[in-house]
Amino acid sequence: MKSVLFAAFFLALPHQASQPLKGHTREVSTVAISPDGKVVASGGQDKSVKLWDVASRKPTSTIEGYDGEVHTVAFSADSKFLASGERYKKVKVWDISKQKELRTYSDPEGAVMSVAFSPDGKTLYGASKDRSAYVWNLASDAPGKKLMHKWAVMGLAVSPNGKLLATIDDGGHINIWDTSTQKVSKVLNQSGYGRSITFSADGKLIVCGTTESVKVWDVSAGSEQATLKVEANGVAISPDGSTVMVATQDNFVLCLNTQDLSQKWKSNKHERTVTGVAISPDGKTAFSCSMDYTLRTWTLN
Repeated sequence: MKSVLFAAFFLALPHQASQPLKGHTREVSTVAISPDGKVVASGGQDKSVKLWDVASRKPTSTIEGYDGEVHTVAFSADSKFLASGERYKKVKVWDISKQKELRTYSDPEGAVMSVAFSPDGKTLYGASKDRSAYVWNLASDAPGKKLMHKWAVMGLAVSPNGKLLATIDDGGHINIWDTSTQKVSKVLNQSGYGRSITFSADGKLIVCGTTESVKVWDVSAGSEQATLKVEANGVAISPDGSTVMVATQDNFVLCLNTQDLSQKWKSNKHERTVTGVAISPDGKTAFSCSMDYTLRTWTLN
């Protein structure tokens, strides 16, 4: 009876990890899941982006032609296009089905650490170490407008309604921008060097990761809702807003309750630093990437 109960408990574990997904030949820096839930994109120090089939967990294609490490990837809302940012100051936009490069923006003067499409697919945003966030009109090859910061910009996210842009810099400053005026409407402060930021699906919360903590913020009130001391490289929040996933510097993937950032579970299946996390649109699966050259999938109950 005990063995049966143990087996049942094991199978019900909410953080069952897959075998490592192998394909990259160097450290993996970034991971994203398409809004339709069918494709995962990853990029890293092997100067490539790999596309993976979510259902089979197998790589389907490799996008090459980068000069350096790919720091960031992001899908458009219709899942048709992929944007990427790399160490050597370039942003590329790809048609996924055709594996065709549509745009290359070379105006950043520092490494591009984060990219995001607007919900309507007309605008691309980029965060750069040159202390700027960039706003590109995707109908044009023209250089983007620069939104200046005092520190290197390490992460950004666009609200689901497209009205707000949130950026986090290396000083832990979180700027909330009105996308229509391109002016800062609110500034929040979080200790540590900024690393990642994301909006909840309803746009009411932002989750930010720095070298010292993860925090959940109420966007409207500008107030801190919860804090966890941890060195975070990447954060993601589930579509229903109940769960925060964190990629940590010390090789862990954390699964947390959004309300108070209490721990649901943690895993050190990765053998080196975990660099990014992403949650599927249905909230049932998460992907993580690591400096151990691999990705892993996690089943979320």
